[in-house]
Amino acid sequence: MIDAVELYGLEALNDPFREDFERARALLDGPEWERGLEELEMLAHAGSMLSTICVAGCMTKGWYDHKDFAGAEAWYRVAAEAGYAAGHFGLGVTYHQMGRFSDASVEFQEAASRDYGPAYNALAHLYSRGEGVALDRRKALALLRTGASRGHQRAKASLAKALIHGYGGIRGRFEGLARLFQLFAEVWRQTGAEESAVKRMTPLPTVH
Repeated sequence: MIDAVELYGLEALNDPFREDFERARALLDGPEWERGLEELEMLAHAGSMLSTICVAGCMTKGWYDHKDFAGAEAWYRVAAEAGYAAGHFGLGVTYHQMGRFSDASVEFQEAASRDYGPAYNALAHLYSRGEGVALDRRKALALLRTGASRGHQRAKASLAKALIHGYGGIRGRFEGLARLFQLFAEVWRQTGAEESAVKRMTPLPTVH
């Protein structure tokens, strides 16, 4: 079962259809993905913002035989207007894929203002390339540091990579290597803990 809070933010706790969403979302990872998508659509129409965000994401990834950016924008906007930071982030991703970089920066900034972890990494990407904003690698580095301090794994990896590539000067390269080794250690410890937990669990039937 996925962790809706981890993926969609604390607002996920407010979704009255959260358990139904998680069951339907799990189907997307197996042979019954079409049924899962249908259930997510029904939940979205019933008012599940988590399902709304997920359906929009499927539209941007071509799950409907083609990438439907206009449809995704409409669904993400519903979630954003309902106060979901993940809705703003999804709008930012959609706009970025459409080449609307200025609009993407606005939505990523809104998501970051709500402390949505992935938004820091996305904003840093824009500033490091000057897409929709003025090129500012110092700001990109600061955003990655903020995201990493919030525990966002992708920001941690991006921060280490940026430092190694010289964003923080010579001293930054050493810091980047240290952060990279620390990240490897975290992943190793987490994998080991998960394997130990699995060994302690009583075998259960697969759910999908």
